[in-house]
Amino acid sequence: MPSSSDRPIVLECDGQLARLRINRPDKRNALTTGMWRELAAAAGGLAGRGARALQICGEGEHFSAGADIAELTEQLARPSELLANAQLVQQVQKLLADLALPSVALIRGACVGGGVGLALCCDLRLATPDARFALTPVRLGLHYSLADSRRLAAVIGPARAREMLLTARVVDAETALAWGLVNRIVEDVDQLWAAGDELCAEWVQASPAGLAATKRVLGALVGTRPLDEEALDRQFLDAFSGDDFREGATAFLDKRAPDFDAGKTGEDDA
Repeated sequence: MPSSSDRPIVLECDGQLARLRINRPDKRNALTTGMWRELAAAAGGLAGRGARALQICGEGEHFSAGADIAELTEQLARPSELLANAQLVQQVQKLLADLALPSVALIRGACVGGGVGLALCCDLRLATPDARFALTPVRLGLHYSLADSRRLAAVIGPARAREMLLTARVVDAETALAWGLVNRIVEDVDQLWAAGDELCAEWVQASPAGLAATKRVLGALVGTRPLDEEALDRQFLDAFSGDDFREGATAFLDKRAPDFDAGKTGEDDA
């Protein structure tokens, strides 16, 4: 999926499928402060554009090499900027992880540092065989945040999270698959795009309310969302009187595909 835009963050909508692309291939899609701001703006506008599924990928041969080291070096002389950047990254990652719509990261090449953090904000991750993953904050005198560490451990388990974070070693695609860091490996980049499109086509046809509610339940189960059992139980019971269930049940009885957009004016937030 080549991009014709020269913007570092590109948002394209194809019907109800949104594609968010990191477009800085000459720097292995390293992320600057400005790019994180653009990611926030793009994510915040998805509902208004009618998006029902989201893909995140990198332009060129890599997903993202993480933070832009040149920018970080410049910010060393301005500690307040370093702190503001760190806070911004955390805010944008939470925004992406809390989206009501489902998302998938399409990964090839380097997925390092903030690139891994970005991929972990997605619900699923697909990768090509050349994908490689690493978390290296301990080599810089830093450490992963609580939110980042929680998302990582929720996906690969505490033992594997310890291994990634305490050793900073590179994890190849096959190991990432065995650990659950990626859900599937596809043979090449063309199949990566095709698999992402196929997955998102399924999401677009599914119940938006059901997908958003499922994300809330799963997030509470693994600790990345608040655990409010009363609210989650009420959400489960309320679904039986909801418009999506009414349409889904009627479509099943009529032996037709459900139309969850019928009579809707907007999407629910997660």
